[in-house]
Amino acid sequence: MDEAVDWLKRHHQGLLVGSIVVIAGAAFVTVSAGTGLVVLVPVVLLAS
Repeated sequence: MDEAVDWLKRHHQGLLVGSIVVIAGAAFVTVSAGTGLVVLVPVVLLAS
């Protein structure tokens, strides 16, 4: 898990907002949280 987070930190500019990222079997969606800040949100939180 730590290696995946480190990879995301190094390659954050290559991620598109709305991309789905799977880390350790959990799905996350990238969302913009401000100027140049991309946050991973668990898909479960976006499903209603």
